Amino acid sequence: MIDLCRFREFVMSFFSRLTPALLVCSVIPIAAAQTQNDPGEPGVITGKVIDSVGHSVADARVYVKEHNRPQIGAVRYVATDENGQFRIGKLRPGDYDVYAVPSDSTTMLSRWVQRVHLPKDRPVGMVTVQIGTSAKRAGS
Repeated sequence: MIDLCRFREFVMSFFSRLTPALLVCSVIPIAAAQTQNDPGEPGVITGKVIDSVGHSVADARVYVKEHNRPQIGAVRYVATDENGQFRIGKLRPGDYDVYAVPSDSTTMLSRWVQRVHLPKDRPVGMVTVQIGTSAKRAGS
């Protein structure tokens, strides 16, 4: 005859080891499916960085921060292309401060700030940020 106590221990031990594995195997495909199909936030800010005389600034760093909200986590930034153009995507609708610094700057602080509003119905914004005369011009 089967010892019911040992059988119960065996079943409990078996399922206690199996449950975490089943849980992981069932959660991973769901999480992967959600992240693969998630387009992120719809907002985009595009623009151009120019110097004080209107020349394009290549390799400038352009930062974006939600207006009147504390910065939490990593600061989002991109570098301008050879024509001084940039694009920052996956932003939620709202107000943003966009600022730029020359590539040779040792700080991310800038007095050259532009405000951009991304409305909920069409969260796309364009901006031109002018920075100082010491910036590296495109093509130079």
